[in-house]
Amino acid sequence: MKHELWYSVVVRDRHGKVVSRERRRSRSFLKQWNQILYVGVTDALYNIKTTAGFGQNCTPNRYNGQMVAAASYDNQGIVIGTGTTPVAIDDYELEAQITQGLGAGQMEHLICTVDESVVAAPTCSFEVHRTIANNSGGVITVRESGIYVRIKEVVPVYFACGVRDVLAAPQAVPDGGAITIDWTIGVTI
Repeated sequence: MKHELWYSVVVRDRHGKVVSRERRRSRSFLKQWNQILYVGVTDALYNIKTTAGFGQNCTPNRYNGQMVAAASYDNQGIVIGTGTTPVAIDDYELEAQITQGLGAGQMEHLICTVDESVVAAPTCSFEVHRTIANNSGGVITVRESGIYVRIKEVVPVYFACGVRDVLAAPQAVPDGGAITIDWTIGVTI
């Protein structure tokens, strides 16, 4: 059995015309991904490094690993950045995350959704989707993407970076355009 992780990127201009496309196999599950799974399968408390850089006790709860996110949330779900440092297993955040907003270097995060799992023998997988719009007034070049997942049930809420990848090709998102990123997470027997 092997675990699979793929990402696809589509960049569109302000008129919806596709200007760039990339699909690539990723090998970038981070240690927090397995730590969250460990908490779920053992029903044990575990200290997990958050996207803020400190350890947080994670207890079994229904929110662990949650990736869905409302529009404007840049702390959960698919996130993007401009960093180029190669991925390391102990990364805990994107190198240079693009935050929510309309200012220079910022982009508007639309909702992040997760599809129901699908079995297409010998693979079982599900997809995570998000479109992020550039209304900053200039071109923004996206070079990394990841998935931030929730690890705490009650306030204050904490998040961990479960997946991070440096894109094979930098993706220049024009002003008025958008980038759509889909992550496929699966297992193959």
